[in-house]
Amino acid sequence: MTDKEKEKALLVGVDTGEEDDFPRSMKELGELAKACNMTVAGVVTQKMAAVNKAYYIGAGKVREVTEYAQALEADVILFDNSLTPSQLRNLQKETGKPVLDRTALILDIFSVRAKTREAKLQVETARLQYLMSRLVGMHDALTRQGGTSGSMSSRGAGEKKLELDRRKIERRLAELRRELEEVAKERETQGKKRQESRIPKVSLVGYTNEIGRAHV
Repeated sequence: MTDKEKEKALLVGVDTGEEDDFPRSMKELGELAKACNMTVAGVVTQKMAAVNKAYYIGAGKVREVTEYAQALEADVILFDNSLTPSQLRNLQKETGKPVLDRTALILDIFSVRAKTREAKLQVETARLQYLMSRLVGMHDALTRQGGTSGSMSSRGAGEKKLELDRRKIERRLAELRRELEEVAKERETQGKKRQESRIPKVSLVGYTNEIGRAHV
């Protein structure tokens, strides 16, 4: 894939002083972006005592990020920490760009690099659980806006859709749990067969310092 075909990413981070090495954390975010076949088009950072509850970054910084992303023609904005459902929703609305946090980025990398059936099932489970936590937060926000009675008449179309999405995810998670149980049973059976055989067993372990890559 050429650089022109890769997505352009704008990296955003907040230094609250809690991070031991903030520059290193931002550098790692850039490496994660590259691992997802993205090109780092620019970086925006801000020093704050605490993150903004509505936008993670300051309201003024949101305008700066929006204008910079447009100038760079960035395809996506990546944040160096986990965002709450409301922060994610607010940022996407204000910037008009897809927004991902570090957790979502890492899950995407795992999804691409998962090779075995068990690994793919585990990654899908993690991604759906991540999405579910954000749907729950969005559902709570809509419930507060639409009333506390909980009746169908007080629910808007957005909340009804979230409820349907939540049920779909719950069904898929149940399917994944059953499949993982089957894989575990198969692995246990195979392990017993190996123990019963007299064929010598060898384990090979290797390590590389490239982010997101390990060979075992």
